[in-house]
Amino acid sequence: MAKRVGINRDAVVRAAAKIADDDGWDALTLACVAKKLRVRSPSLYNHVGGLEGIRRELKLLALRDLNTALSRATIGKSRDDAVRGLAAAYRAFVKHHPGTYAATMVAAPKNDPAVEAAAGQVVETCLSVLSGYELERREGLHAIRAMRSAVHGFVALENAGGFGIPLDVDKSFDWLVSALLKGLGASRPQRSP
Repeated sequence: MAKRVGINRDAVVRAAAKIADDDGWDALTLACVAKKLRVRSPSLYNHVGGLEGIRRELKLLALRDLNTALSRATIGKSRDDAVRGLAAAYRAFVKHHPGTYAATMVAAPKNDPAVEAAAGQVVETCLSVLSGYELERREGLHAIRAMRSAVHGFVALENAGGFGIPLDVDKSFDWLVSALLKGLGASRPQRSP
């Protein structure tokens, strides 16, 4: 195997992301990453802490990229428009980066400040989007869980080919988001006259 010069941590992580997105999270191995980079598996340890290290770096990459996508999609928007932008960006991220997204599925470990901070930034972006609904923080977190679960489930079915009925999937997604918005409106604190 010819050795490739110029490999760094970023190149290893980007190669791993490509493998995860193309072949699935479970297909990610040190051997696959080494082959893609045209190096021997042991040389990866110069850049990452084995497969566990690669998966940790992918989680960081996924959380940062997801947060960037969510932030860009919601800048300058408020309330329903912001939530629609958030949901659409989340859906697009999951559809285009299914293997990388899989790295976000487990909650951030409490003993990894970098991962916890990256996950916290995603949560804060989502809470910012929900600020127009005047929810208390705890209610906002419940809303984020509900939205994440709904959009995740929708895209998981979509990616797996689970929508066989000849009906516009984008319209179904809009319907889902509209239902979430109704729930947000219903949970908004009522002001006394």
